[in-house]
Amino acid sequence: MALDYPPSLLSQEERSAIAEIEATTNILRLVTRLTNMRFAAITKFGDAELVICSVHDSADLGIGAGEAFPLEDTICSEFQRDPAPLLIPRVSHDQSFASRLIVKTYDLDSYVGVPIFLPDGRLYGALCAIDSRPVLFEDPDVCETLEIFARLIGCIFFASLAVKVAGVGIELESL
Repeated sequence: MALDYPPSLLSQEERSAIAEIEATTNILRLVTRLTNMRFAAITKFGDAELVICSVHDSADLGIGAGEAFPLEDTICSEFQRDPAPLLIPRVSHDQSFASRLIVKTYDLDSYVGVPIFLPDGRLYGALCAIDSRPVLFEDPDVCETLEIFARLIGCIFFASLAVKVAGVGIELESL
């Protein structure tokens, strides 16, 4: 299922920034608590793939940081078309998503996600949670809270990259 892509999908600066942001681990733990789901991830959109940047996996799905999946096989790819938050309590009952390869491979039945934008407005990736169990989203603030987390991740990540690249003279637009 996961593609064997070279580590160049995430630049050294990106990997370092993600590793330095201890907050991402805590945010992912909070996402699983808020959503009552057992897996949460921060992802990056590549040209044709979705790269996993950071995960909290108490479901033992086996999806790890650095793995990449073809965009068309993922649910997160929807944010490239429509940046609205996406809550799917029963993926298996939603014909738009039930046939996607990632859903079948990991036997997913619930999904929630929001896009991550950098402060300059560029779409970077997604903050998402998945589970093999159906999950009812009873908290009306789930989407808003996830959007706040995604903005925080985008700002912290952008600031970390800016500090790193300032020392080596790389423009942020090239990342």
